[in-house]
Amino acid sequence: MAAILAAAPQAEAVAAKTGPSQVTKSNSQNHAVPAWNVTLGNNVTATLEHADGWQQNGTYVAVFTLKYKNGGKSSARLVSYFPKVVLPGGSVTAANPITRDLAKKKIEPGQSLSVTYYAKTEGNSLSGMKLVMDVWNPKAKGYLQRVGTYRLPANYSAAAAPGSSTKLQLGGTPVTVQAESLEIIKYDGKVIAKVGMYMTNHGGKVWSDRGFEPHLVTASGNSFLLHHEAGTEGVPIQPKEKKLVYYITEIPSYLKSAGLRFLWTENDDTLKLTLPVESFKLPAATAPKWDIAAGAAKKMTIKGIPVEARIRQASLRSSGGEGIWNIEMSFKNKGKKSVAVPGYDFAIKASEGSFHPYNPDNKVGLTLRPGEEKTMSMEISLPLELKQDKLKLQMIESSAGDDPSTQTPANPAEPGSESASGAQEKVALPIAYFDISYQTERKASIGVEYGAQSAQGFAYTLVSMQRLPWQDTDLIVAKLRLRNTQESKSLPLPELKANVTSDEKTVLTGSEVIAEEQGSLIAPGSSTEVYVMARIPYTKDIRSLRFELFTQKDTAKSSFLTVTTSGATQSIEVLEKGKPYSVTVIGKRADAQERRTVIYEGVDTDIVYSELLLTSNEQRRVQAAMLKGYFQSADGMIYEADTIQPEAALQPGSKQSVVFWARVPKGVSGELGLALGTAMSGGKLAETGKDITGVMGVKKLMLNPVRPAASSGLTQLDWYPYNVSVTKASGHLQEGSSSISLNVTFDVKRSESITAADSGHKLILIIKDVLGQTQERTLTPGTDIQVPGTRSMSIELTDDQYKRLRGGWFNLTLVDEFQNERITLGSQSYNLTFQPTVDPNEER
Repeated sequence: MAAILAAAPQAEAVAAKTGPSQVTKSNSQNHAVPAWNVTLGNNVTATLEHADGWQQNGTYVAVFTLKYKNGGKSSARLVSYFPKVVLPGGSVTAANPITRDLAKKKIEPGQSLSVTYYAKTEGNSLSGMKLVMDVWNPKAKGYLQRVGTYRLPANYSAAAAPGSSTKLQLGGTPVTVQAESLEIIKYDGKVIAKVGMYMTNHGGKVWSDRGFEPHLVTASGNSFLLHHEAGTEGVPIQPKEKKLVYYITEIPSYLKSAGLRFLWTENDDTLKLTLPVESFKLPAATAPKWDIAAGAAKKMTIKGIPVEARIRQASLRSSGGEGIWNIEMSFKNKGKKSVAVPGYDFAIKASEGSFHPYNPDNKVGLTLRPGEEKTMSMEISLPLELKQDKLKLQMIESSAGDDPSTQTPANPAEPGSESASGAQEKVALPIAYFDISYQTERKASIGVEYGAQSAQGFAYTLVSMQRLPWQDTDLIVAKLRLRNTQESKSLPLPELKANVTSDEKTVLTGSEVIAEEQGSLIAPGSSTEVYVMARIPYTKDIRSLRFELFTQKDTAKSSFLTVTTSGATQSIEVLEKGKPYSVTVIGKRADAQERRTVIYEGVDTDIVYSELLLTSNEQRRVQAAMLKGYFQSADGMIYEADTIQPEAALQPGSKQSVVFWARVPKGVSGELGLALGTAMSGGKLAETGKDITGVMGVKKLMLNPVRPAASSGLTQLDWYPYNVSVTKASGHLQEGSSSISLNVTFDVKRSESITAADSGHKLILIIKDVLGQTQERTLTPGTDIQVPGTRSMSIELTDDQYKRLRGGWFNLTLVDEFQNERITLGSQSYNLTFQPTVDPNEER
């Protein structure tokens, strides 16, 4: 009795231990499972559900699952049933439950219960093996009664047939599994097996096969550990989701592909055994289809998500002795979940056999929402002598990062050998070889709209191209119009940066992008304007220009638009006489009209001084756009102008005075223009106190410079924005006195509708006496003169020669002084009032 019970299932203490997650098969109609049904007595039956074997460490472990069904009226105890394995040689081995089934003790009336048993055997297959069942019977000899025997067929295989699906309970989750494909890949001196398995999660939570170890098993029992193509984390499958999951491993070149199967195993830590879970026969092996016709898409799966990859556009340009290919690679998510596209390796393969890799500074991965398409741009150089019309773009798995690695058996030549525990060197496999359609790079013409260059969805037009003087360099300014070509979808205009290259070799400095709607959504069919600026030495000629617009996050760059054009630039538009310069930036709209341009004459140089009235066209109080300009003479000389502009905001329709001035050589004031634009700083409209780095929207105003004549009086003198008059001036000379007393009254008016900044003008009063002597007084606003208002000031002239005078006159001259140069506003002479000395004796 003790010996019999010792062969029964393990004691309660061991049964309390739990093994790996539960694995049961609930639908096995697609398997060639032996039809063995055993009656155990008391209306209890046992049915064979599954049988398989696995070789490890020189030992073969047979595993089989029995489903018990209790049709009786009382509980049936499993301790009464003794399944065994009989080997072809006749030896008998007891079958014990695996660890997770030790806790199963009895079958209640009307219930069913599945128990998986294992037995260590000496063979290396199930062929010829018998399963027997004994039951406890105290009346039988030896207390055991044999109630059933079944010999497994010689050709028995536990694997599901190719193309058939099997519904399993894996870790408590119902999952349907089906073998989809087997590819044998010969690449880089290696032979790689790639297995595709369809998996459908019928449970209520995310599932993956991370708890199960996948193997590629040959007909003779050799095994090769498989690895997830998606990486060590495997592929998560959402509830109700079906995914195609790939596994890869390296195999010996002599291995035959017929009869291969996919097998999951799991570890029973208590038994220190690896047990087979489920296996699937693989379909006939195929070779990979890597060649993709020009314009066609490569269908692939990334972590179970279907994705299409294709060359969206490719163009060639020459630079020196090299051909430079610009290739746009498009990826589109065809699944229902977001997916991260890894950073693949790319190279151009020439028909002559050479490879020319794409080596970016940073490898960029893309994240795609369901249905979303994104494009990455590559620039690859190769010799021009290669056949440019017979090139292919090779896309291979990344040789670094979170890509899969593979392992080989410890001794693949030995039947039943196990997988090595150490990681094998990473194998990067090709994904596709795309035919590249031969096309030379298009050069954009001004005013022509071109279709959307990438999946961003914006058609583009090169509106204008200007080359403007800028300090000791020239400023290249390209104006682009972007139009949303979508019929019903708004598109985001991202924050853009730019690289500008001239003649394929010189990267221009100071590249800036100005786009007021960056970060905004552009409505379907609507357009937005983008300016690109860069600096270049003014002595350098340009044959071609290339503008590369991109977005950047940290160190990752993503191409947005590339525009190539000739080096020809447009001349600055000259506005008709009397036509204002218009600021068209929304929120800053205004007109600037010339008020007057005057010449301050100096000894060796002159000053050109131009006043413009800027009128706001906005409907709200706004800060006016800062203006920047330069004077241009008839012979093409450039004189950068300083700007004096008020900081105060403008009410709707109100005006401000904006002054531009520059010191120029004598005689320049003939045919003179003011090239005027909206000032920029750091890719935005310039703000007060910030350094101006560029200008956009430049047009030329033809000026009317004058050398103003002095007024013959001192009334209504224009000292902008003031109007100055001397309303009263008197001088008194006392006989015999050495002093002359003057009293002058000034009246100052100001136009309150015009805002003006302090431009550094000085109002100088020059006083000339009857002896021809002069002296000057600077009239300080708020002290000497009231601004606005009327104020009198007293002046005393002293000279001993005045004692001899008995009358005479004095002259007042008002002068506008700017940057140490002067313009006489007006001059007027006044008579002195002589007061003789009265002799007291004569009065008597």
